[in-house]
Amino acid sequence: MGEYDGILRFMPKGDTLRALDKCLSGCGFPVEEIRLRSERRLSMFAGNRVYFVSPGGEVTGDAKSACLVSRGWMNALFRALCENSLYAYSDEIRRGFVTIRGGHRAGFCGRAVCGRDGRIENFRDIGSINLRVAREIKGCAEPFLGSVLRNGRVRSTLIVSPPGLGKTTLLRDMARLISNRGVKVGISDDRGEIAAMFKGVPSNDVGVNTDVVEYAPKGEGVEILLRTMSPGAIITDELVTEGEVSAVCCAKGGGAAVMASVHGSSLDDLGRRQVFK
Repeated sequence: MGEYDGILRFMPKGDTLRALDKCLSGCGFPVEEIRLRSERRLSMFAGNRVYFVSPGGEVTGDAKSACLVSRGWMNALFRALCENSLYAYSDEIRRGFVTIRGGHRAGFCGRAVCGRDGRIENFRDIGSINLRVAREIKGCAEPFLGSVLRNGRVRSTLIVSPPGLGKTTLLRDMARLISNRGVKVGISDDRGEIAAMFKGVPSNDVGVNTDVVEYAPKGEGVEILLRTMSPGAIITDELVTEGEVSAVCCAKGGGAAVMASVHGSSLDDLGRRQVFK
C-alpha cells in the first residue's frame, strides 16, 4: 500500500484525483499537506514551501498552470470523508475536521450551518479542504528521552511550537519509547491522530504498555485513564480550552506525569494567554 493511499481512496474519480495520484507517486519528496480549494488551483506543502500540481501530474511553481479543483468535486470529497453520513460525523464537523484511518486529518472551511443554539451543525458549499499527512518518524524523540525519563519516572513535559512543526509526531514517538521501557502510558486522543486506532488496534506504534481512549473529550479521556488504567504517564495533544488545561493539571495532581502540546511561538507567548497562565 502506498504512503498516500489512505487519503487518495476517499477522493472521487476525475482529473483532480488522476493529477494528484501521479504527482504524489513521482514528486520525490514527502508531502505534508494537500490543499484543495473550490474553483482554485491544486497545491501541496512540503518543507514550508508551496507546490502546485499541473493537470498532467507534474510539480509546478506556476499557479496559473495548475489543476483547477471543481466545486462539485470538493463537495463529493467532503461527503466521502464523512462516509456519506453527516449525522454520524456531526461532532467532528462542528470542530472543522475529521480524522481518517492512519491518523490523517482532513480540515475544512466553507459556509457553516448553525442551529438555534448558535453551534455549527454542518458545512455546505465547501470552500477548502486541507489534508494533513500523518507519518510515524521512529526515533525522532530519542534526543529528548534523557530529559523526559529519569530513573524510570517520567517528568511532566509541555511541547510548545507553532502549527505544523511535528508536535504530534514527537508525542507519538515519545509514547513508544517510554512505553517500551516499562512505563504504563495512557493516551487521551480526542482527534484520533496519535495512535490512529482501527477496530481497537493502533495503526501507529505507540508502545507495548500503552492504552488509548480515542475521540472522547480530552478531560473525560484523562479521567477514564486515571480511573481504569493507573498510568504512570498520560499523553494528550494540543491543549486549547480551560477545561482541557484543568484536566491535565488534575492528572498531574493525581500522581500521573503528563505530556502534552500547545500551539505557541514561545513560552512568553503562552504566558500571556489567560488559559495557560
